[in-house]
Amino acid sequence: MAAAGHAFMGKVFVGVPVPIGALRDKYEAVLMDGEAVAIEFKSLRDGMILTDRRLVVFNTQGPTGRRVEVSSFPWASITAFSVEHSDAVDLDATIRICGAGWGVCEVQLARGMDARAVAQFMNGKILA
Repeated sequence: MAAAGHAFMGKVFVGVPVPIGALRDKYEAVLMDGEAVAIEFKSLRDGMILTDRRLVVFNTQGPTGRRVEVSSFPWASITAFSVEHSDAVDLDATIRICGAGWGVCEVQLARGMDARAVAQFMNGKILA
């Protein structure tokens, strides 16, 4: 377990939204029965899904990409998050997610991504 103030994991570039199921090979084994994927993001190597129960980040490691770190953040464990973005469509957006007992996870969305839509979805899960 990460100590408060230490990064839970390094910054992960999770890319752009993709159709539901595009990352199925990465997340199928970690989904719980009845868990529904609402949003998927994919980059060249990494990815993220937001489900009705949690946020899951896939961090592909190593030169071959055979090792994948899967980090699962239940909505109930997320205590705060921040979204850093610009109104200009040419800049990336960064989301920092803080949780009770596990520190911080930082994900970067692709250029032109509407980080506010992701924040609204997370608000609905965390503050519900």
